Amino acid sequence: AVLPVGYSDGYDRLLSNRGEVLIRGQRAPVLGRICMNLMMVDVTDIEDAILEDEVVLLGRQGEDEITADEMAELCETINYEAVARINPDLARVVVL
Repeated sequence: AVLPVGYSDGYDRLLSNRGEVLIRGQRAPVLGRICMNLMMVDVTDIEDAILEDEVVLLGRQGEDEITADEMAELCETINYEAVARINPDLARVVVL
């Protein structure tokens, strides 16, 4: 699947071939390099994945969660930096 998110949005290039996203509560690995405004993920193991599925880059979906700590560890930085890189123009959804 091709996602319209890339390093210009704050999704670090160091997550190329290492990061994961959540789709239908399951992890989907990042494939290849993170581009400026898009990235690819492998949805092979996500049964019945469709175009309209919600994709979570950072946060909880179902029983699984991708944390800022996890992203920071993959990028060899701290969680504050991982969150601070997110483009301020992107919409945020806060779930309490």
